[in-house]
Amino acid sequence: MSFFDELKRRNVFRVAIGYVITAWLLLQVIDLVLENINAPDWVMQVFMLALAIGFPLALFFAWAFEMTPEGVKREADVDRSQSITNKTGRKMDRNIIIAMALALAYFAYDKFFAQETVDPAPSPSSVSIETVEPPPVDTSPEIQPNEKSVAVLPFINMSDDKENEYFSDGISEELLNVLVSVKGLRVPSRTSSFTFKNSTKKLSEIGKELQVDHILEGSVRKASDRIRVTAQLVEVNTDTHLWSETYTRELDDIFAVQDEIAQAIVSALKVTLTGADQTPVSTQSTNNVDAYNNYLLGRHLWNQRSPDSLLASTKPLLEAVQADPDYAKAWAALADAYVLIPEYGSGTLAEYIPMAHDAIEKALAINPNSSPALTTSAYIKFMYDYDIKGAHADFDKAISIDPGYATAHQWLGELMAAEGHLDAAMDQLALARRADPLAPIIPHDIGWVLMYSDRKEEAFAYYQEALKLDPNFQAAIGNLMTLNQITGRYDQARARAHELARVVGIDISADLAVIDALENPTLKPRALEVVSQAQTSALQDGTMGKALYCMILGESELALDYLEKAFSKGDSYAIHMKRMDIYDPVRDNPRFQALLKKMNLWP
Repeated sequence: MSFFDELKRRNVFRVAIGYVITAWLLLQVIDLVLENINAPDWVMQVFMLALAIGFPLALFFAWAFEMTPEGVKREADVDRSQSITNKTGRKMDRNIIIAMALALAYFAYDKFFAQETVDPAPSPSSVSIETVEPPPVDTSPEIQPNEKSVAVLPFINMSDDKENEYFSDGISEELLNVLVSVKGLRVPSRTSSFTFKNSTKKLSEIGKELQVDHILEGSVRKASDRIRVTAQLVEVNTDTHLWSETYTRELDDIFAVQDEIAQAIVSALKVTLTGADQTPVSTQSTNNVDAYNNYLLGRHLWNQRSPDSLLASTKPLLEAVQADPDYAKAWAALADAYVLIPEYGSGTLAEYIPMAHDAIEKALAINPNSSPALTTSAYIKFMYDYDIKGAHADFDKAISIDPGYATAHQWLGELMAAEGHLDAAMDQLALARRADPLAPIIPHDIGWVLMYSDRKEEAFAYYQEALKLDPNFQAAIGNLMTLNQITGRYDQARARAHELARVVGIDISADLAVIDALENPTLKPRALEVVSQAQTSALQDGTMGKALYCMILGESELALDYLEKAFSKGDSYAIHMKRMDIYDPVRDNPRFQALLKKMNLWP
């Protein structure tokens, strides 16, 4: 008997066919389940790898073993005259036919029916929680038809030491900052580009989501004092490589490497440079390698945006400015950390805002034309100094220097909303969204502005969009809970409260007590008692905490007590009191107006 005939006799071919069909069906089911639970991409890859490894093992067992009436035996131990492989083969044929029928039925449904009937999928974290999801209002300006655009994806860390990832991320961010300074070139910000870190998506898909025509990608290998940077520029619509290059340098030459790459990209994109833009583009602001390394590590930690990482980011950033006291970017980054630490509950305003003042003054003394430094200066002025005029001046200068800086437009939008200029605020948030289309904070901010501007139904969609970008975005979950409370969707509010507890691990007893009291007013005294005793960072005494809950429960005088207490201690969100329609019942109260006057928001 030939080897081919022996393979047929032992049902090896049948096992192979059955395994492939069954594995395909299994992958479809797994893919559907993983998509609905929002599992990361690597989980599906593990299943695919396991099934691929299982295929040769299945063939080996089909060859070496045989099913008998007494169970599984080694094929060599089975008497050929007693073999039942023909009977087993007929059973396998029937099973294969059934599997093929199921596979064809699923393929037909997926190809011809599912695509016609399924609406665009909502965020996995918000399915069936909110009952109203109106279409978002238009906040995305049209892309200019002849506009040149490039996204800088995070470079891959090829170093043996995986802790060097901060270095490859930092190189990517620095190149992005260099290209942002080129007039006539639109570059999505770090938040959006870094969404695709370790992504398996095609460049054409990434380009579509970022609304760019070109993508810069590459890798960094760092060993001792030498680095190798490989970069390539791809036109996403045609998958054409316009340019690629590899640079091997001593570490103290990294600044020259960045500028060389940026210049090559500018040339490849044929950006027309005139006048002052004929000079080489560069953002080099230190020649100290230790300072630069610490700056990259500090920014890497800062971008993680957790209470612990924000505190940790200050250590390398302080080391950076100690190594080079004239490093303006490091001073500005340090100010950014100090500003956000109180907002994330990692420290007090009394401790960190004065340090933010000092750091930003140093940054601007070194480089008065730093757009990030001017933006942070403006943020401090309107959030904590209540210097509205000074904040506008800094924002205007920052945006004139770097019109594509998303954070400047975002924070200016928040200021304009705080002043009560809703349309102007939405215009600025639209510009921020264009510069950073995949940052969850921006649709969240739009929802936040709409939520307290008597446009609550529109706010739902933006919060859900933020959660689609980041299913564990604490602020969006918390604000959706509050939005459901004030719109009477109590079951949905409870669901969001429990989601908040799962994601953040905070005590939600006050949140649940308020919901209970809204449904049953006789429970209000108990709710007020629980709110007064709440100590979590999400429920402090300020405008977004105890005062807000007192207004929701109809206790305006008690709310004013909490507002005055919060203002005396310093409150991160006091500046937004004027725009929040939840405070309409006390808007004419002299106590409320006195607080607005102290913030230069009255009349």
